[in-house]
Amino acid sequence: MIQLIAYNKNPNIGVIGKSNDKFAFVPVICPPSFASAVSDTMGVEVHRINICGTFLIGAMLAMNNKGAVLSGHAYKEEINEMKKLDINVGVVKEKFTALGNLVLLNDNGAIASKLFGKKTIATMEDVLDCEVEARDIGGFRAVGSAGVATNKGALVHPMVSEEELKWIEDILKVDADIGTVNRGVGFVRTGIIANKNGALVGNETTGPEIARIEDSLGLL
Repeated sequence: MIQLIAYNKNPNIGVIGKSNDKFAFVPVICPPSFASAVSDTMGVEVHRINICGTFLIGAMLAMNNKGAVLSGHAYKEEINEMKKLDINVGVVKEKFTALGNLVLLNDNGAIASKLFGKKTIATMEDVLDCEVEARDIGGFRAVGSAGVATNKGALVHPMVSEEELKWIEDILKVDADIGTVNRGVGFVRTGIIANKNGALVGNETTGPEIARIEDSLGLL
């Protein structure tokens, strides 16, 4: 299932919400219609939360079905709220707050920005229960913005080479392809919230882009 949507007229929904196959997060101030669309499309329960005091959940949170990693700048009450759920929660002491923009992952593996130190990579491996490799993709450090992945497939920035696609597939253990969202935006995760059941995409996304998203994420 795939659905076009905007968040308060903003098509960049992927920086706002985040979902795995068990539950999804939306901002505390999220409109009820958007929260309902997330629940219906993803087939999961929706929880309202802020991270680091902001509504940019998708940008701030790196998450698969086994764990969630967020910045040490997150508020204690935000961390405690996440720990109530059936998932490992890890906090990393880095100057970067937008971990969701810096990690591309599913349950099988993760690609983390080369900006992270070895200690942070080790923490991610422990919390996410998967191998984490520090690499750029397509020449970008913001690997989490340059791609979106589930346990059924991955879609990445058009600048990613064929060689890079192969090692992305090797790390995530799913098929991967290139594509865009919201009329040509290569940082595809900014406009997509996805899990194994479905995807919400920014409402400026074209028909050909939707077809590529559906095919790449195994939603046909």
